[in-house]
Parts: sequence; structure tokens; C-alpha cells
Amino acid sequence: MAIQMNKRLVEEFFARVSKNDLAGAFAMIRDDVAWWSAGGEHLPFSGVKNRSEFIEAMNAVGAIFPKGLKLVPTGLVAEDDRVAVELAGHAVTAEGRNYENLYHSVITFRDGKIVAVKEYHDTLYAKIVLVDGQR
Repeated sequence: MAIQMNKRLVEEFFARVSKNDLAGAFAMIRDDVAWWSAGGEHLPFSGVKNRSEFIEAMNAVGAIFPKGLKLVPTGLVAEDDRVAVELAGHAVTAEGRNYENLYHSVITFRDGKIVAVKEYHDTLYAKIVLVDGQR
């Protein structure tokens, strides 16, 4: 039963992000979360973030994508307290550039909230579009 609930929570989390309901999405994250995103020093929102750092990074992403970032799950696999999710991302930058990226995240739950995330995406593409301002 917990596996199905965790899958529903993942869908709900990304639906809230996609609707720009960040407060609702943030409410689904534990205070002791460790959110890791690929990209190293090339992307300001990469590395391991605690809850407040993650919220700050998401708010910065909101400035890049004033109309929001749509993240649509295209596949889910769950086991124990983890859900692996494939996502198709779409947004338009403040400068009007389209941003289309694919993501794969492994999300771990504790007590019905997100406690850990490992997020992979095309970091070169993200750097080119978001940091270098090309495309």
C-alpha cells in the first residue's frame, strides 16, 4: 500500500510544481531533506541542498521561468520507500527561449514526505540555455 501512496505523492508533487503551487509542493518535503541535483559547479542549483537551500533554488528557477516549469511524469517505478520517476520538462525563459529537458529522479519517502532526492538531467543543455543564454 505504501508503494502506491508514494507513487501518488510523486505525481501530486510534480503536479503542484507544474501549477506553480510551490508552497504546496514545499509542504510535501521534510525539514531534513537532502535534495541532490546533477550539474556540479556549472549550475547554481546543483549539488546537495537542505530544505531551505532547495526552496531558495526553486525560487531562483521561478525567476528564470516566470510562467513556471512544467514537469510531467512519463514513467514511475516504485520499491520500498523509493520512487524512480522519468519526467519531461517544459518552460519558457524570461527571454522567451524554450526549455525542454528530460529528468530522472529517485525520490525517497519517510512518514509520507520527501526525505531524499537524486535528480539527473541534461546538465550541458541546462547550462547552455539557462546560464549561457543560448538557443
